[in-house]
Amino acid sequence: MRVLLIDGDPQANATMTVLDGQEVNGPTIGDLLLAQVEAGEAIRRTRLEGMDLIPADAMLADAVVALSEQLGRESRLRRAMRAVDGYDLVIVDAAPELNLVTINILNYVGELLVPVDAGLYSVVGLGRLKDTVNQVRTHLDNQTVRIVGLVLTRAHNNRATKDLETQLREVYTPLVHKAVIPHSVRVEEAHARHRTVLEFAPRSTPALAYDRLLTEVLGHGETTGGNAAESGEEDVTA
Repeated sequence: MRVLLIDGDPQANATMTVLDGQEVNGPTIGDLLLAQVEAGEAIRRTRLEGMDLIPADAMLADAVVALSEQLGRESRLRRAMRAVDGYDLVIVDAAPELNLVTINILNYVGELLVPVDAGLYSVVGLGRLKDTVNQVRTHLDNQTVRIVGLVLTRAHNNRATKDLETQLREVYTPLVHKAVIPHSVRVEEAHARHRTVLEFAPRSTPALAYDRLLTEVLGHGETTGGNAAESGEEDVTA
């Protein structure tokens, strides 16, 4: 598959990982949102075969402020990406907070894959996300965006995590993926070397969990209830 990764998080973790920790030189998603470059100018190759990137950097936080004063601010990414084709899949890494960059992402993507940290506040945030998605569907250009999966991440082997998983599966049964990503120092070690855990420790527990998750996501029917497969679409995942 040909994959385009768009980094929509000012922390730029995805960018640093696939660009070997190098400083971003050239256009970023911030420039794209401010209409200072075309989408094709912001796309660059990565070391990963078949994957290109629209990078982010810390200046994306400033772009949020500048964007608030411009017309059409909620639809900048959607319009810019109309000129981009040739990819089998576009993956957008979104920041956890709600701002104009996140709204642009929600107004562009078709499918949301939501990581849920093993904590109470993550569960509370799911309700807020559902409300935001409904508002995007109602008031903006994207009437098809929907949550297609929830993934429990950074999971510890303790009672609190098990209780949270039980609660998630009871409330959101059709959406919760079977694969659970465990908390592991191997992930942190991989990040410190600007590598994915699949590259750094491919036989580690979290790498194998991500591999199972990938199988479920691409299968679109391996979630607990299988409802994610009903639409038959595989446009964009955030």
